[in-house]
Amino acid sequence: MSSLFRAFLSSSLGTGLSRVLGLMRDLALASALGAGMHSDAFLTAFRIPGVFRRFVADEGLTGALVPGVARAEQEAGLAEARLLAGRVLTGLLGLGLIISGAAIAGAPWLVDLFAAGFRSDPAKFELTVQLTRIMVPFVITVSLVSWAEGLLNHRDHFFVPKLAPGLVSAAIVIATFWPGATTPLDIAHVVSWGVLVGGGVHVLVCLPPLIQHWGVIRPRFDGWSDPRFNAMMKEMAKVAVIGIMAQVNIIVIGRVASFLQEGSLTWYWYGVRIVDVAQGIIAVGVGSAMLPALSKAVASSDWPGFERAFVGSVRLAAALLLPAAAYLVALAHPTVAVLFQRGAFTAYDVGQTAGALQVLIPYMLGLAAIQILKKPFFALERRNELMVVGGVGVLLTGGLGTWWGSQMGVVGLCGALSVSTVLQALAYLVLLHRQAKAHLGLRTLVHGLAKMVGACIPAVAAGVAISTLGVWGDGPTAWNTAVLASAGMVGGIAYGAAALVLGIDEVRSVAQRVASRIRR
Repeated sequence: MSSLFRAFLSSSLGTGLSRVLGLMRDLALASALGAGMHSDAFLTAFRIPGVFRRFVADEGLTGALVPGVARAEQEAGLAEARLLAGRVLTGLLGLGLIISGAAIAGAPWLVDLFAAGFRSDPAKFELTVQLTRIMVPFVITVSLVSWAEGLLNHRDHFFVPKLAPGLVSAAIVIATFWPGATTPLDIAHVVSWGVLVGGGVHVLVCLPPLIQHWGVIRPRFDGWSDPRFNAMMKEMAKVAVIGIMAQVNIIVIGRVASFLQEGSLTWYWYGVRIVDVAQGIIAVGVGSAMLPALSKAVASSDWPGFERAFVGSVRLAAALLLPAAAYLVALAHPTVAVLFQRGAFTAYDVGQTAGALQVLIPYMLGLAAIQILKKPFFALERRNELMVVGGVGVLLTGGLGTWWGSQMGVVGLCGALSVSTVLQALAYLVLLHRQAKAHLGLRTLVHGLAKMVGACIPAVAAGVAISTLGVWGDGPTAWNTAVLASAGMVGGIAYGAAALVLGIDEVRSVAQRVASRIRR
């Protein structure tokens, strides 16, 4: 088994468990809060630290830390890499404290930015401000997890840091059942505190593997005199801006949604969350696995290795993500009905969310492509182009979102996000081809992707045929759940069989490796 494939399995297993826990979180919140004032307020407040973490975490950190540490260790040894990691740790803690303090003080202005439409309902606006102030310190804990993730990824350890965010979701699920929370208002406050508790726990679980692979790394306060640290901070700022561009798209969509029918933001949120489960497990797992491989190939000028890592990553992601996309397009309403139609989440909410979900499928594929296409740019340390494309994408999302949202509601918003994301992915591909066209293997990729699309056709036909047996207006009954599961299994078998006939080796490899891990 290749090192890339092992890394993908480890990363995707951790990400998959985390996303499943995230889905459980969404199911618990939908049941407890429905789609109305309290859910709109909580989800908006929850998104705010999620956007700010782009300044100090996620790709902004790992995209700069992994290549930087790899270069420091290769040029100056392990001790220098540890010193660099300690200096980055100090910088993260300082930035996290500054951002959290400023966000707490400026919470009303932040809510105005994210959901200006809430001003028309003073109670809703004030609740969102209160919940924002509770949750913004989550930025500090998530930045520490991303720091640990970058260091562990460099040591080819992916599982724990990818699983860690799921513990935040688990804390939220537990909070929705808290005995003293009997009203939607109580639940909204309790789950906000649950976010902070989960944030602390997901830092603690990363410490054992970090100490095992790196020893104890202490904060260092001499970073500003270190050229490596200063260079990394500049690169981190560029990557953070690129990530923030994607988040600004979400802000724009949420802001427009705040002026629409109450519940629109919640329908949009759950549609995005469903596609994020599939996209996150596959594309994030592949992207995390390929970045160390690409960084090492660039550092040693191993261009054949660069091409193998890129082509293998794209084909692996596509072989798994294309059938997932086809499944969600064909079975959007059954999927949402079985997952969410319970408690305060009504059949009407299901219909609105399912419509949003179908329009978000191009967004899912485009975002997955962006997740993967960014990594070669990070490894090549070519980030300026990504910032330009991201900026244009923000303008496109804002313009289309405002126009289509006013015409078609939440479906128009989702359509704007899909179009903008796909166009950004295409722009990234064109730019990457100009940078490394001799090392991308695009002809091989196009041929393989065409086969994968063909293999999806019998899978969709089988799934749709079986789904006609369900009574989806009844929600998550035992019969509907069994029908949906059968549609997925039979469709998956049909895809696998067609893939084998068409010679798609990635499907066979994934099935064999997953089966071998289950048997252990």
